[in-house]
Amino acid sequence: MRISKKKISLFFLLLISDTLALLLACCAAFYLRFFVFDSFFAPQLLDKSFLIKYLTAIKFLIPIWLITVNISKNYKYFFAAPMDEFVRTVKVVSVFVLSFIVFLFLVKQDYSRTVFIFLWFMLIAFMFIERQLFKMWAGYALKLLNKRNNILMIGKNVKKYRELFKNNPLNKVFYYPLILKISDIEKVKNSILKKQIKQIIVVDHAMSDSEILAFYDWAEFNGILFKVLPSELQICRGEIVVDSALGIPLFQFISNSLNGVESFLKKFMDIFISLFILVLLSPFLLILAIVIKFESRGNIIYTQIRQGYRGKHFKFYKFRSMVADADKQLEDVKSDNDSKEGIFFKVKKDPRITKVGAFIRKYSIDEIPQLFNVLKGDMSLVGPRPLVLWEAKQVEEAFHGKSKKRLRVLPGITGLWQVSGRSLLSDEKRIDLDVFYVEHWSFGLDLKILFKTIWTVLFPKGSY
Repeated sequence: MRISKKKISLFFLLLISDTLALLLACCAAFYLRFFVFDSFFAPQLLDKSFLIKYLTAIKFLIPIWLITVNISKNYKYFFAAPMDEFVRTVKVVSVFVLSFIVFLFLVKQDYSRTVFIFLWFMLIAFMFIERQLFKMWAGYALKLLNKRNNILMIGKNVKKYRELFKNNPLNKVFYYPLILKISDIEKVKNSILKKQIKQIIVVDHAMSDSEILAFYDWAEFNGILFKVLPSELQICRGEIVVDSALGIPLFQFISNSLNGVESFLKKFMDIFISLFILVLLSPFLLILAIVIKFESRGNIIYTQIRQGYRGKHFKFYKFRSMVADADKQLEDVKSDNDSKEGIFFKVKKDPRITKVGAFIRKYSIDEIPQLFNVLKGDMSLVGPRPLVLWEAKQVEEAFHGKSKKRLRVLPGITGLWQVSGRSLLSDEKRIDLDVFYVEHWSFGLDLKILFKTIWTVLFPKGSY
């Protein structure tokens, strides 16, 4: 595969830029620990030998940093959307800081542990900001020098990919918003040569295999990269590997199951964040419990049996937001269901909800007790929403294959459809988003959903 001089130049510039961000983060971490917050920790005499000790650490710091960012494939794709960039920055910085701590332990060097905490925060902030500024500068410079890659996307629905290309200043994208037919080939070829297209991406076409291969041969002869977007079956059914065990190459579909290092990080994040929130909010939760108890009779915590991982049932916790006998009144309000399909049950003005309940439901405060479900192992912070048993039965009847797939992971307190419109979504869209999560799960996706959840909770839309 050919690597252009432009990409090599950007690689080295970004490498230098990232290294400068690292050095600035180190200086900031050192300054915060030994100057700003020195009185909070064990006071340290900043003599010459002490400063030399920390300066010497840089000769180990930079090589470990360069190895980490390259192993993590941080330079495989130079540019990403801001949220994706932040997620991968958190991941690579976390691995780097842990790796450096392990290295210092092995070589028996002792440094202030607080410095590493400050370094983690500072490096995430500096690197994220530096990457955004670098992307802006690169986009401006490449546009000014007319050095961007000209790409032609062909297909009926190509415009929906505009957002993807906005984050990459390397490319200038042209769109041919029609299904490619053999009768259009000559017209398209002339347009490609006129615009000096370097890469063709075919999204939709109505051509035979031989006709597409002939188009590819023409593109290759003219030094143009030729790519075809896979169908949904090829890209949305988990991981695909080539299996040649039978003597012929076959595509084998493998479930994108939760395992390995990212699975461990997910579990660690679940426990750490759950404990942190429960301890941090404990005074507020105590006051809320008293208010709920005094407003109306009934238990403070509402429990319900729901469907969880692999269809297993578990006891689900929420702060009670309705009157004590709300379940008995369910049949009376089912006819007011706002869901068009009638599979999920949601009533915008449910008469069973208390005044306090309306407030805690709007800001999802009633969901906080589910952190105990997370600690018990019944749920995760992020995942498909656990369904009430009668809802789960209706979902299985309406979306049999999809309903089974969404049970392959632990259910979550928040998920894709909770940050994508909540009750404003159709029943089918909710299930599709749950299935998408299962098929495309990653630790980075969990982080993106958690960050979006904070915004959704603070500025609720579609919650009732």
